[in-house]
Amino acid sequence: MLNNINPFYIYEDKNCLYIKNINKKTEKISSNIISYCANFDNDDLIHICSVDTKGRLIHFTYKDGYVRKKVLCKVSNNPNNLKNMRLFIIEKYLNIFLVEESSLNVDTYRVSHYNFRPSNNNIFKFHFNNILKKDEFIYKLTIDDMHNMIFTYESPNSNREELEYQSLIFNTNKRKWFPSKSLLRSDLDSIDVNCSSTIKSDIFEYCYSIVYKK
Repeated sequence: MLNNINPFYIYEDKNCLYIKNINKKTEKISSNIISYCANFDNDDLIHICSVDTKGRLIHFTYKDGYVRKKVLCKVSNNPNNLKNMRLFIIEKYLNIFLVEESSLNVDTYRVSHYNFRPSNNNIFKFHFNNILKKDEFIYKLTIDDMHNMIFTYESPNSNREELEYQSLIFNTNKRKWFPSKSLLRSDLDSIDVNCSSTIKSDIFEYCYSIVYKK
């Protein structure tokens, strides 16, 4: 992985998305972009996902100067409220996490998860509402040795005076989220709920040669 890729930059400027190889030309990927994220797969294919000004989720692939584009679905009616998006590739599935700030409540967010394979249009969609920021974190995500994602966040309880801790586990094979407290033994067999690993598959943390800037 990354052995055949020269260092390059992916960046956004004036709502346009660019990719620039070191000591080579700059290529424009798309325009009217609000937010974006990127990652590599095991074949050194670069996957770039973005949300445009119309609130559409778009998937790009880039290799050897060639770009392919696919509009996936509508993800937001107010894309200016999007605060962050990240991409993780697990078992050939792309997992996009979008953070959208509430227009009504301060420090309240919605996190959406989109799971799909680039080879088809079957997208699994999951939404987590009323997430509150705590200690500068909106949510935390780890990936265990069995390629399951562990998603944790805090939300208000029924009386809104205290925060309620939530922990969910995504089984990649079943493509489902399970509350960690309600997992069956058959589900636990394939999940390391005590995993302490950090995320290594996200391009922000994995590849020093790529710089994101705004």
